[in-house]
Amino acid sequence: MTDGLVRHSLSAAELAIIGSGVLPGPLIASLKRVIASRNIAILEVIRRLSGPASPTGRMIGALWQELERRADRGLAVLVSPQVGAWAEDTLRAEGRGDPEVLVAALSRRASGGFRLDTGEPLRSHFGFDIAETMTSARWAALCREALQLLAARHGRTAMSVTELITTIVPVNSPAPAFSGTSGAAFGAVALSPPIGSAQLAAAFSHELQHHILAATQEIVALTEPDHPARFAVPWRDDPRNAAATLQGVYAHAAICEFHRTEWRDGPTADTNANVAAYALWRQATAQVLTMLLDSGALTPAGRALAEAVGGRIFPLLAEAVPGWARERAEMELASRVLSSSSVRYRG
Repeated sequence: MTDGLVRHSLSAAELAIIGSGVLPGPLIASLKRVIASRNIAILEVIRRLSGPASPTGRMIGALWQELERRADRGLAVLVSPQVGAWAEDTLRAEGRGDPEVLVAALSRRASGGFRLDTGEPLRSHFGFDIAETMTSARWAALCREALQLLAARHGRTAMSVTELITTIVPVNSPAPAFSGTSGAAFGAVALSPPIGSAQLAAAFSHELQHHILAATQEIVALTEPDHPARFAVPWRDDPRNAAATLQGVYAHAAICEFHRTEWRDGPTADTNANVAAYALWRQATAQVLTMLLDSGALTPAGRALAEAVGGRIFPLLAEAVPGWARERAEMELASRVLSSSSVRYRG
């Protein structure tokens, strides 16, 4: 299996495309192959750490044989969040992982659509209790409605979501509306039960960006290693390093664009909420991006990507919005106290 590992790269043009937020299908497929290569490498390290004859080593060897027989399943299995989460957690434990956990997780995988996964390894990997307040049928209905909303007004995002997000982990969180991802569990999103499909569509739009940038960072360094800069960002209470700040900027740029489209083209009943969110996140994202560009913490590749994000965000600052929405955004950012109606994302 490791004979199939290749060295991945991104051109300056591809970095600019990623920064633009509109990824064509071939580039999305390339990012998935990057994650597959990473997971192959980690699993092989685990096999050697634990010993090929150990239960873990035998399980990984059997997985390689199965994927060689079923090449059509290979990419989907190797990029699955269950494989990624188990591999990272086992590597941290120096190879001492339970192979039966991964076997059981892979047996639960379904082809096509989202899967609700409340089992291991994802249950422990995200570090939250599993939420059991909403039925699987209700989750399925909300996911279907959220994808319909994205397909109707955010077509490119809908395409990328269906390609890259495969699994939902319902969690209890201290925040009233929470979503989060893990770089290891590529394809999974941890979510508190949403109040509606529009909130879920926004969460998908946001968390999709974290998946894209996580895969990008597997190929090329976007920030200078060990740079001392720390950034105060409106979407987190704790100062963030450059890599986390770039992740947040990239994801919130998408949230800004989501609410702008919903304000202009979405249901009239949601107009005020969407324009308020748009006014808030365009200003917040622009402020943090400016700090990041001025910090010296970005590599040339990171700067190329960040400047492409700036090409999306900075022109929006000149767009007229209702005075109350602009003033509210300025007040909230000045105090760094976001209103209870502002959804908080982890990252």
